[in-house]
Amino acid sequence: MSRIMMTGLFLAGMMLGTAQVPAWAGEEKDEALKVVVHVNFPESGRQGHGLKNIANVLKEVPEARVEVVCHGPGLSLVERRRTEHAETIEVLMRKGVRFVACENTMRMKSIHKEDLLPSVGTVPSGAVEVIRKQQREGYAYFKP
Repeated sequence: MSRIMMTGLFLAGMMLGTAQVPAWAGEEKDEALKVVVHVNFPESGRQGHGLKNIANVLKEVPEARVEVVCHGPGLSLVERRRTEHAETIEVLMRKGVRFVACENTMRMKSIHKEDLLPSVGTVPSGAVEVIRKQQREGYAYFKP
């Protein structure tokens, strides 16, 4: 092959190679990070680790939208008399984290809205809320 042809092929290859760089490499997305955190386990230590994970997410991405969905045995995280994490939850709520409790679980366990920490919301079904957040609202799933 001639030197000119080799140079042309080399330059074409270089141009193609740079055109293949993924959009996420070095570019910020305009869309905010959205995360649904699934809590359906009763272990206080594991719940605490999950709350620490959320705090770390907010350190890295302060504008992140985070919703913590508690159902089944995980409802203890947001019950006034059972949680060991009320102060941490309050701090996270002030940073915009939303905590919700499953009304199905609440009915099964005879837990009333006033039994929950202040400002904890409710949803009809915790499982459906997790699914809906992912499927319809584009939230990433995280389970500590």
